[in-house]
Amino acid sequence: MFKDRYVRADALLDGRKITAEFDAVTGRLRILFGKDVGAVWFPPNSWFAIASVASQSNWGTCPTPADLQLVIDEYTAGQA
Repeated sequence: MFKDRYVRADALLDGRKITAEFDAVTGRLRILFGKDVGAVWFPPNSWFAIASVASQSNWGTCPTPADLQLVIDEYTAGQA
C-alpha cells in the first residue's frame, strides 16, 4: 500500500548488521541490531534524533538514507 513507507540505512559494527529504519507514515525511528531492536523513537523525539546529526540536510519530514547513516554513526560512536 505504501511503496516508499520505510527509509533505511545499514552498517556493520564488529561483523553485526545495524539498520536505522524510519517509518515515513508514523515517524518512528528504530535502530536494529540484526533482528534485535536497540532503540525506538517516535515523533517528536525521532525528528530531534535525525535533526541533531543531519543539520546540513533538507530532509523535511522524511530523511534520506544518508541522513540515517549519520544516525547510525552517532548511535554506535561509543560502541566500536
